[in-house]
Amino acid sequence: MGRGLRALQALALSCVAHGGQAPPLSHYDVVVMGGGLKESLLAGLLATHGKTVLQLDDGAAAGMGSLDLQELAEITEGAGVRLSEQKLGSPSEYSIERAPKMFMAGGAQLQMLVASGAWQHMNPPGFKRVHRSLMYRRRADGNADVHRVLANSEDVLKTRSLATLDKARVVQFFLWIERYDESDPRTHATGPLSKVGLGSGQSLDLHKMSAAKFLAFWELSSEARHMVTRGMALQGGPAKRLKRMPALDLVHRLKRYKDAYRTFPHMTSPYVYPVGGFGASLPQAMAHVLEENGGTRLSEEGCVGEVICAEGGGVTGVTSQGTAISADCVVSAPEYSPGCVTQRYQIVRLYAVLSHPPNLCKDATSCQLLLPGRHCGRAHDVYLSAYGALHRVAPKGKWVVVVSARVEGSTEGLDALEVAKRELAAALPLLKPTRKLFAEVVPYYEPSADALPAGMHVLASSDETSYFDSIEADLDAVFQQVTGEELLTAAR
Repeated sequence: MGRGLRALQALALSCVAHGGQAPPLSHYDVVVMGGGLKESLLAGLLATHGKTVLQLDDGAAAGMGSLDLQELAEITEGAGVRLSEQKLGSPSEYSIERAPKMFMAGGAQLQMLVASGAWQHMNPPGFKRVHRSLMYRRRADGNADVHRVLANSEDVLKTRSLATLDKARVVQFFLWIERYDESDPRTHATGPLSKVGLGSGQSLDLHKMSAAKFLAFWELSSEARHMVTRGMALQGGPAKRLKRMPALDLVHRLKRYKDAYRTFPHMTSPYVYPVGGFGASLPQAMAHVLEENGGTRLSEEGCVGEVICAEGGGVTGVTSQGTAISADCVVSAPEYSPGCVTQRYQIVRLYAVLSHPPNLCKDATSCQLLLPGRHCGRAHDVYLSAYGALHRVAPKGKWVVVVSARVEGSTEGLDALEVAKRELAAALPLLKPTRKLFAEVVPYYEPSADALPAGMHVLASSDETSYFDSIEADLDAVFQQVTGEELLTAAR
């Protein structure tokens, strides 16, 4: 028997039972261990797909739920921390997620929330628009600057981040992207956008081009390419990845960004975020979804269980408060399956309470700000999200800012706040003056495929990004493993 399987059989599972009772069914199609964003959405997606689902949540795994300010202080600084209500307001008026994720207000991500039941059952209090989508840069004179991620021709003409000639090319590029329809060859032609040696009727076959070649065709400047690929397409990693990325994939991601502005009236960014964060109302929403589809959500401390494996391997269920519950498969948050995951890196998160929006952020009531690594002296990007009273994350007149990144240096001998100040140094001037700072360093886990027995599926941790793409990718992969179907196909 392998090391991962032995560890899995000994796995402790804290869960809740209603009134201390065992779950109402003795068999479920799927048992989901964990109550975080990924586990809850996956439980809802599987339930609405026809699976009977038992979700077990003791709230102990990292990143689960929304916290008030006192709870956040005790997690990051220890029990007994005393906060100044005169400076910060009432701690109970805060609702802070440790790994906040905003999502595109359209396309696959909105479909996913609707298909899971979250969209319907989280209203009220519902979801609100994120005011601004922003990017940070270090100008040639060395000063920091923040500008909007460009989404349309009007943005391009107003921005100070591009030279005049670059603006003309980006406007042409945007007009072609907006017109492009994969099924209509007439929209593939560049039309009057002629280039020397190519002619005015050049047709672009995106199936045969890489993203790098596609961008080269439009002769976009380095700054414009970075804005398009990183700010709009949210395509991270080294530029050489664009040589392997199909041009069609890049165009789909750009159209996704632009189209999200049209989903709801008065959108000033493509992003939406739930009132109070996902942790405030998603657990209750999923309890309703599971119950409506013959399943159960148990979410109270006090019962201990184990994953049950058949002789010779293969998961057959779990125990809960001494009661065996059989299941066709088990899905687990990484914190509940230590023998089945590998730590890939560490994430540092800084939580700041401000009496103002982040500096340079255009008085945004809420925003997502991407700080590219190349402008911060880092190999990896830094992510900043800011919310206030409009999203009921903080009391009136206060903002909560969460800044996160991969840890690139050693943490030995340093506390979390010292690590945060080193790794997130570029963001610190945006937070001054600060009412209060908290920080934590947490591991990022991914499943170890060779340690998973049959019928066991483990999700990765929430990563350092502040948007939803990694959540979507992980849920899509595990949903397909469990059901044999692609998530978006099933959602339709």
